[in-house]
Amino acid sequence: MACLLVTLRLGLHDLFSHRRLALVMSLSIAIAFGMLTILEVYRTGVADKYTELAPSLLLVHESQTLGEFYGSRLSSQVGDNLSAMDLSLVVPEIRALAGTSARNAILLRGIDLEKYTLLESFSILSGRSLQPGDPPRLAMIGWRLAASRDLKLGENISLRGRNFSIVGIFKNGTYMDNQAWISLADAQALLGWGTDVSIYIIPDEGILHAGELLPGGISVSHKGESLQFIAAQFQPMLDLLRLVVAALGIATALALTNTLWRLAWQRRRAMAILRTTGFPTFSLAGYLLAQAGGITLLGIFLGGLFTLVFITAVKLAVPSFTIVPRLEAHTALASLGWIILMTLAGSLLPVWWLSHLNLAQLLHSE
Repeated sequence: MACLLVTLRLGLHDLFSHRRLALVMSLSIAIAFGMLTILEVYRTGVADKYTELAPSLLLVHESQTLGEFYGSRLSSQVGDNLSAMDLSLVVPEIRALAGTSARNAILLRGIDLEKYTLLESFSILSGRSLQPGDPPRLAMIGWRLAASRDLKLGENISLRGRNFSIVGIFKNGTYMDNQAWISLADAQALLGWGTDVSIYIIPDEGILHAGELLPGGISVSHKGESLQFIAAQFQPMLDLLRLVVAALGIATALALTNTLWRLAWQRRRAMAILRTTGFPTFSLAGYLLAQAGGITLLGIFLGGLFTLVFITAVKLAVPSFTIVPRLEAHTALASLGWIILMTLAGSLLPVWWLSHLNLAQLLHSE
């Protein structure tokens, strides 16, 4: 143990003597660690936010559309047909995009004021929720939408050129935090749809089933199914970025191998002398592992700081959405495990070389 402590202290001393080189290597590790962590927290955020509550519900919508977002339009006759099936709940809604361009697009939701609270769980952060009997031109908006557009309670939000007074700001914990909710009648008037709606929400009571096709080009799907499809569209891009980060990690491990080998080469005669005085091989390996550990710890600290600053200062958004990062314990542990694996991979070759030094040749060489 005493021998190991000596070599650890020697390794850290030499590392400090080459602090500029150590800092460069730590920055390389920090970039790899930070990029992986940022990628994973946004991947987790996408998977978490593109879900809806109440999975026991079904959506009836126009086929070949993303009815939960936009694109579907159904006549009131569809609702009458559903009501005739003895379903315990039939809730009409409008889901559409309001705006003149992708830059100012807002996810619009027209809700049944008497039944919408049966479908979603949300908390009111300020103001109040929409209620039956409310006058026209009132809206409640998600807190993400309020933050991205700098909107406050009592102000107006413009939807297709018409102003709606904000009476409440809510939090749902899903993509709905980017939506503006207005009454179904207001939404129909805003879009000029008359009595048409986008979707009907019904309970899964075995009367209709997900995947079933109804006459008139109408489909039945699970609530949240199209949202999972949207989330899946990000996956190829995330997989490609993972490959890029993996390549960066391999390059970092190779650079660390070269750095540790050069440091060990400068101390090769000292290592040979220590071995002739009785230092075991594993204690000499501690010389390089101490240097690798010091470089890695500094890299993890810098990478963690970079990640924290990035996800705090940079807001990633697509039209009508803010992509929210979500840092979880398993994500952080996976990133740490990956970077430690890269460090060990970068240390193995120099450690193996150091353990196979030819003592006689080193002690007689100039």
